[in-house]
Amino acid sequence: MRNRLQAGLGAGLLLAPPATALLAALLAAVLGVVLFKLGSPQHQLKAGLGIVAIVVLAVVALRPALGLGIVVAAMPFEFTVEHVGTNEVLIFSAAAVLMWRIRTRDVPWWAGLGSFALVIGSLLTVIGARNQGSALWGAARWAAVLILFAAAFSVLRDHLDANRRLMDIITCSAVVVVGFAFLQRAGIYTIVGPPYVPGLIDSTFGYYTVYGGFVGMAAVLATGEALQSFAKQERTRGLAYGVALLIILLGVAVSLSRGALLCVGVGWVVLLVLSLRRATVIARAIALIAIFVVAGYAATPAQTRTDFLNRLSAPLGSQTEDQQRFALEATGRHALAHHPLGLGYGNFSYYLEAHPQLGTGTAVFFHSHQLPTQVGLDAGWLGLAGFLVLFVGAVISAIRARGPGAIRNTAFAAALCGLMAQGLFDYLFYEISMVALWVALLFGATNGVRRLGGPGRTSASAR
Repeated sequence: MRNRLQAGLGAGLLLAPPATALLAALLAAVLGVVLFKLGSPQHQLKAGLGIVAIVVLAVVALRPALGLGIVVAAMPFEFTVEHVGTNEVLIFSAAAVLMWRIRTRDVPWWAGLGSFALVIGSLLTVIGARNQGSALWGAARWAAVLILFAAAFSVLRDHLDANRRLMDIITCSAVVVVGFAFLQRAGIYTIVGPPYVPGLIDSTFGYYTVYGGFVGMAAVLATGEALQSFAKQERTRGLAYGVALLIILLGVAVSLSRGALLCVGVGWVVLLVLSLRRATVIARAIALIAIFVVAGYAATPAQTRTDFLNRLSAPLGSQTEDQQRFALEATGRHALAHHPLGLGYGNFSYYLEAHPQLGTGTAVFFHSHQLPTQVGLDAGWLGLAGFLVLFVGAVISAIRARGPGAIRNTAFAAALCGLMAQGLFDYLFYEISMVALWVALLFGATNGVRRLGGPGRTSASAR
């Protein structure tokens, strides 16, 4: 009886597409009428985003793997309505739906330990925070993205191509983001709006260093996937990723971000170092990086090259921007050393106001311009320890990876290291999209490693 029922359902699904298309057309027509009746563009946007959120939630509940992919794909693109961002809505809604699917046996022990320490550390800061609501919001942000991180291990446990698909999603998103950056560079602001800092491209992100960090990380990932494809004799895929890498490198160039260049450089070095055990891969990696450095330089417009070289040629610390950054970093480290429980998310500005003698002047900043330091200020020493456990655990997992998909794990770990290198001079996590993408890199570096060598199992990134 059960087999007959399944067969009937299968037949029904085969006949469904025309009916589904007709129903979708009818719903679209109704939606169009409703949106037209709302009149105000702001009301129309709210209604449209609300409907999209409901659809995404339904997808997350019914097709969790697809839902996680949609969430990752949406991260670089955010609309804000009445001070509420679409990414926050997506992340918290998806976490509420997927938290019930977490099976602790699927989550690596270090991932559980690091996540627990990071969330508890963030919550403890609420006790002494000047702005307790902001500190609590910071803890909730970490809790939501780490719930998705844990849920991914259970939801994608049997998806053998999870890492491959994650790589495709992030790379495709990066190409689109760079396309918007080119529009912004050309002075076309219809969709993305003008950059926050005139002359410094930020594309779909809120600030140019965050955009630079994203495209820098994506460039490292695309390099690793091109290597993976050529190693597996998937030439078409390798060429496609080569084109994507060239586009993304152009996106790095137009960012004029020294942090983005540092992210790419460190990421490439880590990728080479972790590939030393594979003689054929290391030779290809060196050749590939050399080719794309030359191609990217040649394809970059002359004016952009000049602007970037002028920015790089200035001695470190000679610019007012650098002096201010170093003063903020020193103040942040001073605050962290004297506050084991941290200050709480969004509370660094209050510390600056109370300690004007520390050398940052009259300007008040949201963060200390240094990722590890600010994580410690947001989550205390306990939270910082959890953050480092997550980072080190993911890198070690990638190093342990064996089999045909190991290069992909290595690429995710290299991108993580690149972002951490940039984080020594920038803080990128004030946009929740980068928090979620950082967690996605953790998953990509780790996924499949635990099941290698098991009876009848292969790596989740075997393809």
